[in-house]
Amino acid sequence: MILKLFIKKVFLILGCILSAMMLSQKMTFVYDLKFKPNPNKPDLTTETYYLDVFEKESAFRCERERVSDSMIQRTGLGLGRSPVFNSQIYVVKNLETANIQKVIFMSFFNDKYFIKIDENLNWKILSDKKKIEDFECRKATVEYGGRSWIAWFTQSIPIPEGPYIFNGLPGIIVKISDDQENYSFNLIKIKKLEKDSLFFSKKGTVISWENFEKIQSDYYADPFAELKARNIKIQSGDEKGNLIPTDLNKMTKQLKKQIRENNNPIELNHKIDYE
Repeated sequence: MILKLFIKKVFLILGCILSAMMLSQKMTFVYDLKFKPNPNKPDLTTETYYLDVFEKESAFRCERERVSDSMIQRTGLGLGRSPVFNSQIYVVKNLETANIQKVIFMSFFNDKYFIKIDENLNWKILSDKKKIEDFECRKATVEYGGRSWIAWFTQSIPIPEGPYIFNGLPGIIVKISDDQENYSFNLIKIKKLEKDSLFFSKKGTVISWENFEKIQSDYYADPFAELKARNIKIQSGDEKGNLIPTDLNKMTKQLKKQIRENNNPIELNHKIDYE
């Protein structure tokens, strides 16, 4: 109840500043994402994501990626990442050219790749309306990534943007989820874009979905192949704090089990059936 009142107050105070902010389109839209890592279990994971919009560009990423990008801008070094492919929901958009790219971090060494999103979003705007917090919203549907999506957008914020790859409606998307509720994005806050918050490194390699699927399959076959090739030893601490060699065979089995069980990518049409 307290959280709902707080969110309502946040939306109420926005009215006096939205007009000026929309003129420059330097805004941050904060979403919470609820998703099912394991499609066969009801358990949901919740994460906070940021859609930073700055004139002709936008970036959608989780809080950790956003902090890491800021660190890279300041120091040249960011936060380490593990190659957990299904949880990588990071997209950058050129709002002028409508170019959309999914950002992928692979390997323990932060190799960065881009996948161009060519799938068209053929929105169907319906007559259904409802109020979400203080926003009058309209309903729209679209097919993307092998899933059927239901969106609610508001024309009171006439920015054709939304979470992840979703954009092109005549207003900001307030809520969007697939019809099976595996992924659900909900707008929870709007604020001015902080200085340097839109920074993201544009260095990386463009790959196809086929390349990405092969990389995932190769990683599943031997998750530690890259470390072995670089002759990097993995050690862990025992109860006394002594470093001991890690049992890679045991860790490999554990990782493979996690990958098989948490195999619910947002692009369901690019899902790999691991054995």
